Amino acid sequence: MWSVDRLLEWGKGGNAQIDGNPGNRPIVGFSINTQTLQPDEIFIALKGTKQDGHHFVEEAFRKGAAGAMVARSWFASRQNLSQSASRSHFMIVVDDPLVGLQALAKWHRQSFECPLIGITGSNGKTTTKEMLANILARRGPILKTEGNLNNHIGLPLTLLRLGKGDQAVVLEMGISRPGDMRLLCEIAKPTVGIITNIGPAHLEFLSNAEGVAAEKGVLFETMASGGIAIINKDDPYLSQWEGTLSEKWTYSIGGDADATASEIEQYGNGIAFTLTLNRNHKGGGGKMKVVLSLLGEHQVYNALAASAAALALGYEFDEIRSALREIRPIPLRGEMIAWNGATILLDAYNANPASMKAGIQTLAGYVTLAEQRRKVAILGDMLELGNAAKSAHRDLGRKVAQHRIDRLITVGKFSAVVAQAAEEEGMGKETISAYENLKSVDLAHEIQKGDIVLIKGSRGMRMERLLDSPQECTVPEKEMAD
Repeated sequence: MWSVDRLLEWGKGGNAQIDGNPGNRPIVGFSINTQTLQPDEIFIALKGTKQDGHHFVEEAFRKGAAGAMVARSWFASRQNLSQSASRSHFMIVVDDPLVGLQALAKWHRQSFECPLIGITGSNGKTTTKEMLANILARRGPILKTEGNLNNHIGLPLTLLRLGKGDQAVVLEMGISRPGDMRLLCEIAKPTVGIITNIGPAHLEFLSNAEGVAAEKGVLFETMASGGIAIINKDDPYLSQWEGTLSEKWTYSIGGDADATASEIEQYGNGIAFTLTLNRNHKGGGGKMKVVLSLLGEHQVYNALAASAAALALGYEFDEIRSALREIRPIPLRGEMIAWNGATILLDAYNANPASMKAGIQTLAGYVTLAEQRRKVAILGDMLELGNAAKSAHRDLGRKVAQHRIDRLITVGKFSAVVAQAAEEEGMGKETISAYENLKSVDLAHEIQKGDIVLIKGSRGMRMERLLDSPQECTVPEKEMAD
């Protein structure tokens, strides 16, 4: 996939200076972390807010790195690099290693003509990515975003893994401030774009939902001629795109769209619905039953987005149905855990107002199948909401009460507002507890056998620690919202 000759080809374009004698040694990949670096990888010396990767160049060489991408200013001195390391390895010298990483990934991507699907949205990106990747893998190898590598660093690292055998690329595209999406699109050049939904997230830098919509909408704006937009017609911020884009597929629950869902049925460990295709398609139209081993109506939207994209790429109903049936909850993203006789819905990877609402709806809907079981919501702070934080937590408290949740436990400074609002909305004071931190929560005391328990909060809250021993359940103060 990678070779010294290929790096030299990129460098000749004026992108970099190759110093040293790389010879013909193999290059198996790229790394930004010496703790996980593998022999014959290229180490990218990124400078972060806390550490400078240039301090670890020699360590990377000791661990077998083939070479290192370094800043020109650092290379000019090199006082901290031993002569032996300098002689036996090569350097890719650039003005800025981060910009170099992005430029190399952009250049590499241009060598491939396979479909590249970019997925963004306030919620559902990762699950939609996994669903679509599993469908597309029915026809051969595909490349997809792994873990949380969805930003200005992770996306180019993912693209550098693209090889000749890959039939498609499925990329999650995460943003937090203006300009992020345009940069990611310039690097990846998506041929299919999915925006799952728009909601209040990352408001510290994007101000409001309109700001989120404008930033994520860049995905549709920048797609090349012939690119296909996958549009959620039920989202008011996204439905407006239908009239402005020539190549598009739409989806909806119960509405007028190319792909629709109806007859939604929730059962103990999942949800089922009827998928209807309302346009001509080489794989045939009509209807099919889709069964998901996931909970919540929001998962139907994720499945619709993945299905519409697959249909747009020429996949057939049977391929879609079987692939979706195989999907299981991603760790910390709606997984079900048996704990001391209770059922835990652990959805603690992240949280914003829309995903919190979906979580509460899922909890309320789940126990309609077994009304004798208590509904318990354990909710942590929603972070990165800026000036909207208090109002968002207040709205969440009202929703908890309106959905008749039996027990509410909040954790964190902002979440105390959730508890207060739930009580004001009519939830009994005796059913509400507000704690400052995770260490204060005695889960074994709070949870009864047979309970259905939703645990959810922003990543900085690390709500999953509730399932550890109490001594390990402290939330660092630096990660608490002000």
